Formats: sequence, structure tokens, C-alpha cells
Amino acid sequence: MSKIAFIGGGNMSSCVFNGIKKTRGDLDEIVVSGPHLEKLQHFADDGAKITTNNVEAAQSSEVVVLGVKPQMLTGVLEELSGAGVDFKNKLIVSMAAGFTCKSITRLTGSERIIRIMPNTPSKLGLGVIGISYNTSVQEDDKTLAQDLLKGLGTVIECADEEGINVIGCLGGSTPAFLYRFLEALIAEGVKRGFTEEAARNMIEQMAEGTAAMCKANHDVTIGQLREAVTSKGGTTLEGLKKMTEYKFEEMISAVVQASMDRTHEFERMF
Repeated sequence: MSKIAFIGGGNMSSCVFNGIKKTRGDLDEIVVSGPHLEKLQHFADDGAKITTNNVEAAQSSEVVVLGVKPQMLTGVLEELSGAGVDFKNKLIVSMAAGFTCKSITRLTGSERIIRIMPNTPSKLGLGVIGISYNTSVQEDDKTLAQDLLKGLGTVIECADEEGINVIGCLGGSTPAFLYRFLEALIAEGVKRGFTEEAARNMIEQMAEGTAAMCKANHDVTIGQLREAVTSKGGTTLEGLKKMTEYKFEEMISAVVQASMDRTHEFERMF
């Protein structure tokens, strides 16, 4: 059993909490803190204690999961340290993008820090979760963290914090990019006579089936799968030509770089 405190009860905290409950049931003693008690009720419904007192939550815990936005984390950690919370015997798990272990150590005095980066499909157990360990993290801490996260999806260990930054973009931000692509395809279906519901059903099934084809055919490259759909002189080829004309790959590279740039801005800010 572990005593776990979630500081912040937003979407990512919900993802991790649900994953823990899925795989560990009621094994752990969990408290969730946040400024609005009514927004934490769903945690209480699943057996957690809820509170608006961050200090109380952190003091009673062995594992402190930092689930607040990076812009807010400095103030939260200053509040906790200023109130006398001793982090030396606590494992700190941070989900804040661009907030380095060095910055957390400066504010808490602890080097026992794990950074994680889950994405929203983690709610379904289909997530990509990056994890990076500070040098002072022991093997039993790593084992515990892996066990807490395994219900969320695929956990990928990163050699350093820059790896977490990359997963934050390719895993964390990419669902939003894919949603926008799907939105555009649905809009094209509506423009061409389908109802919103019919177009969405079609595109959702296309996306699910395409992802399944990728996972079921690891013996070939994604490019080979694309080529199998593309007949010479056919309709698909004409569409792909337009993607090339509009420099699709260059756009994707620029999109990912913009996300990375913002992450590095956060690192300089904090």
C-alpha cells in the first residue's frame, strides 16, 4: 500500500488516478486536493479523500503527484515548502511540461523526482506515457512508478528529460493534432452530403481500422501500408500528390517543432 497525494485534480490527474484504481483497486490510500471541492467529487466517488488543502494532502503522503499546470507549479511548491512540508522522504512525481527536475529540487530540496508525461487516451488504457527518473531515484521507486502507471497504456522510459519533452509533443500534444485532422475530414463529409453523425461514424471507423492495420502489420513499414492503398493513376494517388504539393511533412515538422519550442520556453521560465 502507498499513501498517494494528487496535488491538482484535472484531466491528467484523473487519468493517472483511474489507471491506479484499474490495476491496484483499493490497495492505496489516495487523497486529491484542488481549489474547488465540487470538481473533485468524482475522485471521492471512487474512494479517494478530497480536500482543498494542498499542505494537508502532501504532508500525509509518501508519493506526491504534481498535477497542476507548469505556470502554477512554482507557487504550489513554494506554498508546500513554506508550510513546512518535508519532501526528503517523499517520492515526487511531476506531470508538468517543461518543469525540470532541477527546478523542482530548487523549490523542494528533494532530488527524489520522477517526471511523467501521460496523454488523454490514457483514460481508456490506450495512452502513451513517458517516464524519466532523476539520478537519486532508487529501483524500488522506479518499480512503484511503473506499477502505478501500467493501467494507463504503454509506458516508455526516457534516458533524460529531453526525451520527456519529445514524448510530451509526439504523445501528449499529437491527439489534438489528430483530432483536428479528423475534424477536417468530417467537415468534408458533411460538405459532400453526409449528416454530421454519419460523417463522424465513418471517419471514426476509418481511424480505428487504420490504427489496427498498423498494429497488425509490424512486418511492413507504414509507407508500405500506404502504398498498398495507392493504385497507379488512381484517386488516392491524386490526393497524396496534393499533400506533397502543400508540403505535408514540412508542416508536421513545423507543428512538432513549435510544441518543442514552447516546452523549452517553459524550461527557461521555471
